[in-house]
Parts: sequence; C-alpha cells; structure tokens
Amino acid sequence: MTEAADAHPHRSPVVLVVAADERSAEVTIERQTRVVSGTTPKETRNAALDLVADYAAHLGRSVLVNARDVNGAWQLIVSPTGVVRAAGGREVALMADRPRRRGRAGRIAAVAAGGVVVLAVLGGGGFAAVRYLPGALADDPAAGPEQPTVTLQARQAPPGFTEQAQWRLPMRDGTQPDVSPAGDRAALVDVDGRLRVVGPGGQTAWSADLPLPADEMSGPPRFVTVDGDQGVAVVGPDRLWVWPSGGGEPRAYELPEGAEVTFAGAGPLVMAEGRPSIPSGAELAPVTKPEGSGALLSDGGRVLTAVVRGPWVWVAPDGTREEVRPRTPEGAGDLAEVLTAGGDTLVTSWRVPGAEDRRVLALHDAADGTVRAAAEVPAQAAADDAPWTHGEAVAVYGPVVFDLATGTGAVLEGFASASAAGEVAFGELDGAQVAVTAGADPIELEGDVARPWGLLDGRAVVVAGGDLYALLPE
Repeated sequence: MTEAADAHPHRSPVVLVVAADERSAEVTIERQTRVVSGTTPKETRNAALDLVADYAAHLGRSVLVNARDVNGAWQLIVSPTGVVRAAGGREVALMADRPRRRGRAGRIAAVAAGGVVVLAVLGGGGFAAVRYLPGALADDPAAGPEQPTVTLQARQAPPGFTEQAQWRLPMRDGTQPDVSPAGDRAALVDVDGRLRVVGPGGQTAWSADLPLPADEMSGPPRFVTVDGDQGVAVVGPDRLWVWPSGGGEPRAYELPEGAEVTFAGAGPLVMAEGRPSIPSGAELAPVTKPEGSGALLSDGGRVLTAVVRGPWVWVAPDGTREEVRPRTPEGAGDLAEVLTAGGDTLVTSWRVPGAEDRRVLALHDAADGTVRAAAEVPAQAAADDAPWTHGEAVAVYGPVVFDLATGTGAVLEGFASASAAGEVAFGELDGAQVAVTAGADPIELEGDVARPWGLLDGRAVVVAGGDLYALLPE
C-alpha cells in the first residue's frame, strides 16, 4: 500500500478548500463541513489543519487530506500528533514546484523549538510541509507561534480571555463538558459518542466507548473521587458508571428505583428514599446517617451529614464517624440554618444578636468547619432556596458575592448567578447578562458570550458551535 492509502484506509479523505481571499477555509470531515477563518493566510491554514489534526487524534491514526486553493490542488497526510507532510514524502519539492502568489516570500525555513526541528512556510502562499500544533508547545509558550491559530467561532469570549484558543475539539451535539477540580484535565463526549479525557494541551489522555447512547446520559461526564482514585463518572437512567483515572473498563453500579445522583462534593452521592450510599469497590455501599440529619455531600469515601444544632458528622460505609464543629463567624450568634453545600464548602446562615432582620452568611470548610468567608446581610439575602455557584476565587449565594481570597462578601442587589470560574461569576442582574468579580462593578455582557465550564491550566474551557475551546487569557 502507498503511504497515502495507509493514512486512511477505511474513510473518505478530508477535503480542505481555502477561499480565494485566504481569510477562510472549508474543512469537510465525514460529510460534515466546518468553516474556519483567520486574519492572515497562515492563520487560516493553521486553523484548518488544527481541525484535521483533532480528527486524526480522535481516530488514533494519520488521515489523508485533499487540499486546494487558488494556486492548485495537492494531498497532505496529517498525523495524530499534528505533523503535516506531503503525501509521498515530497515535502520540499512540493512547495518549491507550486506557483507563488506575487509579493509573498515563499521560502521554507527550519525552526528549532523544544529540541524539535520543523519546516514552516513563511508569509503564507501554501501549507507547511511539516509543522506542529499549539498543543505541542504547551510546556514552552515562548517557542509557539506569534498568534494562536484557533479562533473562537459563533460566540464571544468571556471577560478576561481572548477569542484565541490554544486548541479546539469537536463535541457531540447536546452534550456538555467537565473540568477536573485540579484544572489539569477536561472530559467530553466526542462526535462519535465516545468519552474522551484531554490534558491542558488538548491531547487525549484516554478515551472509551460509552455503555449507553450519549443522549441517554443524565448531565455531563463528571470528574469524581471514588476509593481515593480520581476517575470519571457517567449517569444513565438506571446505572452509574465510573472509569478509573487512567481509563480502561468502568465499574457499573445499579441504581435503586427513584435514586438521585448528586455531585456536590468530590464523589458521587446516591440518594434513594432518604438513604445515602456511595460507590465503593464493586458496589454501592449504604451509609447510616445520624438520626435527624441530612446527607449533604460525599468526599469519595465518606458522606457529610449535618443538623442545625450540633456537630456535622462525616460517616463512612463501615460506620466510622468523625465530628466537625462549625466555627462561629465574627459578629454571629446562633446557627440558624445549614443552607447548601458544594465542592468542599458548606453555606450557613447565622443569627445576628439584637437584629432579627439580619443574618451572617458564612462559607465553611467541610473538613474542619473553619470559616472561609462571611458577610452580614439582610435576612432575605440568606433565603434557603437561592442559587449557589463557586469558582477558584469567587463564590456566590443568592445575591451575596464572596471574595475567597479576603474572606469577605457583599450584597449585589438583584444578582442571580448561573456559573462561576476562576475569579468571575456569571449571571443576570436586572434582566441583563453580567459578569461579576469580587469587589468590582458588574460588567454587562453584550451578545452571546460563552461562559467557562472551568479553567484548564489557566485557559477558559467554553463551548461554541458544537466545539470545545481552551481560550487564552488576555
């Protein structure tokens, strides 16, 4: 077989067509056409090749590309690692024999970066014979191209981030991603309905067939901790599946009838008829909670239970218990209510002595009960049904915005949060979509702004046009 035939023996070649003005290109993969664009001919070509390389990485083998522009047509082979070469190995000859557009420097230069020598076309007028993707430069940003080669399509970038992305990956329509708590991995369902986990550079860490149709999943895939190992969980109508951190075969847990699976903490918590259980080993392990308490979250090995008056208790399936006594925030009296929990934080409402219309709203560390942040607010701001969102440096309960760095909070009247990532919370204020940072005036968002699902090594993970992007910070 020829090299081109080996590259893609069972699928139709990718078709890549660069527009006459070289500002956009059409990429057709398995009869689906996507349009990419760039501010320069080089950026347009690189954006198109990024899309093809994503597809090659998904397949796990090189793909054949039928490419053409106003100068002619030729064939390329794109590897899963992003290396692009001419079919048949005629890299330099291919570029030298092709006509040049007038006024363009068509020379080929050797560029050394990170110990790897690549060939790059300078000034446009053709595809590079060999190149690497932005993901290959994740550990050496200074060695990367001057401009990122992937641009956010269909939506606007959130505040603090550019429309330039280090990478883009196609997702299955109707699905959602997740970002690990450590910000080092992202999980998605790809266009073929497979579960895929990627690193900061967009490279695939592992992938697996889903045990159910993607449209039967309940919510996105979730990064979870089970038995001390961080894996990925998927919930279906009657089962919970958990893959180990390195991929492989998942463990399946049959859910009781009417069960609800929540992910407030690090691990999945299964509630059925008021009884909690958690995945442990090969089965769902029931947890006996103290009488009168409610189960709030799981850390992957235990369940945190709470009552208003008295200590909070971590309970393990084997009956082991550990009490946590919440610390009283400054200026607070008695604990009035445990409102909600999320991540490793509990949200509580405390009475203010001599002021029935006031409350101290506090955020507590679930492990030891210490106060992470607190603010005295009107009693109505501490309602028990308010939305709760949290990022790395900001958290919001109802209209109260907390600065987790300083431990303070303030009421932003009329604000209802929808999500948070890093230092920014997103939501609605008086009918307008806004972004809020602790201690700063809200920023009104104009147009369709993509809200981050989390930060992956400092890059905002957003969804637009069915693709997943990792946007670079400003």
